Amino acid sequence: MSDPLAEVLALEAEGLLFSAHDRAMAALAERPGDKALRYRAALTIARAGATGRALDLFHQLRLDAEADPEIAALGARLIKDRALEQPAAARGPLLAEAARRYRDLWRSSRDGWHGVNAAAMELFRGNRDAATGIAERVLRDHRDAGDYWSAATEAEALLIAGRPFEARRSLEEAEARAGSDLSARATTRRQLRREARVLGFSPGIVDALRIPTVLHYTGHMPKPGQDDTAIEALIAAALDAAIAAHRVGMAFGGLAAGLDILAAEALLRAGVTPTVVLPCDPCTYEADSVAPAGERWLPRYRALLARVRIQQLDERPFPGDDLHLAMAARRAMGLARLHARHRDGQALQVAAWDKAPSRGAAGTGADVGAWTAAGGRSLHIGWPWPRDANGDAPPEPRRRPMAVLFGDLPRFSALDDAGLAAFYEGPLAAMGEALDRHPAAYRNAWGDAVQIAFEDVAAAGFCAFDMRAALESQKPPIHPRFALDFGPLLPVHDAVQRADKYSGRAMTRAARIEPVTPPGRIFATEAFACEVALLPRGAGLACDYAGRIPTAKGFGSLPLYALRRAGYEEDWT
Repeated sequence: MSDPLAEVLALEAEGLLFSAHDRAMAALAERPGDKALRYRAALTIARAGATGRALDLFHQLRLDAEADPEIAALGARLIKDRALEQPAAARGPLLAEAARRYRDLWRSSRDGWHGVNAAAMELFRGNRDAATGIAERVLRDHRDAGDYWSAATEAEALLIAGRPFEARRSLEEAEARAGSDLSARATTRRQLRREARVLGFSPGIVDALRIPTVLHYTGHMPKPGQDDTAIEALIAAALDAAIAAHRVGMAFGGLAAGLDILAAEALLRAGVTPTVVLPCDPCTYEADSVAPAGERWLPRYRALLARVRIQQLDERPFPGDDLHLAMAARRAMGLARLHARHRDGQALQVAAWDKAPSRGAAGTGADVGAWTAAGGRSLHIGWPWPRDANGDAPPEPRRRPMAVLFGDLPRFSALDDAGLAAFYEGPLAAMGEALDRHPAAYRNAWGDAVQIAFEDVAAAGFCAFDMRAALESQKPPIHPRFALDFGPLLPVHDAVQRADKYSGRAMTRAARIEPVTPPGRIFATEAFACEVALLPRGAGLACDYAGRIPTAKGFGSLPLYALRRAGYEEDWT
């Protein structure tokens, strides 16, 4: 019988924080009183950067009632993380509370890592002399236990004490002791980078702790009959070299004939199991993206299905467009960038591209354009085989990729006629004014529900924030639930209302997510979160993993994310 805690710890060490959290939560359904699993469930989501969700879990799982010093330290850490997400003027009280908790833990345990965290809180509060004094006391009492955290604690204390060169040497020792634990490295890197910036030292000091690169791979599919094994060997060698040179440890992409299959094989040779994002079931994908290149690719594709991680989306081919393939490619790119952020590492795209633009929504040119527009680095290894790149332009597709905002308000069904009159003149009018500030392609409302479609992902996110603020400023305040999704939408004509509308699975998903969204929160699908990850740096939005959550009306469990503004913590990252 498998040990769920051991599985959680293994996933966490590998840097698969979403999977570690989901495994801990699933195990808690059978072992609700298991303190170690409750702790890991909250810790993994905290390490993924989802502070709000981690705080909710800390209380829901009754961790705040535990006397264990390690659990108490997680409570202090969550207060610290919440503080660093706030504007600078609002951080003080939370940082002071975190400092108090860390000092109490340090006094009772004499563990240096509590002391160095207390020093960090004083540093972030602007009390540099107090921070230095605590760090020096930690160094005086420090005893090296020979493990990673002992070396990392010494490095942090040395940095805060103003001794960066010695701190670097201690970080190098921590790296030698870290083994395969990427989660520990990421935690230390984030903290020390913040401290280095406050102290005026180079944030590059943290690069002594090495995080493997997260790869996105993309490239062309050969024409039938292009069976030049020598050229294929050159591409494979270029992939092998790129994977080794950039220390790739995680990878996302497709599994089409040509570059995708060659990349998956190269990654497996290097000991890296790629996550393959398929838009639909493997058989339909095989017919669409493997068989057209020739029979020789089919056995390789089928063999790889058993060796890679597969993430299957809810997309299928639609006449006249290739959006199902584009959605899978964008999901793979977004996941690569999300995981790089959570591991505190770098994301790299490797593209086998002939520099010709994509003819539709999908294709290598579209992938490279999206990646570089987000500020990502794309390494081009060329494409030696000829391609049919100059055919007739495809017809204008009927569907369009769009963001969807769905929301409703509590207690609407209990309103009498006087309450309804006040609702339409007050809250609904306030939502309309907020919506007017953001360009929407489609807007609809019935009763307490709103349904809006946007061409622009950022506009959808900021509109949700503005509409929430408009409702929370009402008297009494209203705390709405908003859900966001992204996907292909089809323009349709409603013959009953005699109105032009949009329809699609993204509309349905958003409607099923909204009822399970906590009041006052904004939840998003993974598709929307990946689109946010593909926005340029500084766009002001971020999505934090909220877990795999059952949706309304039997629509299934989906990985959901909490949307937040990202501007406040950008000073620290």
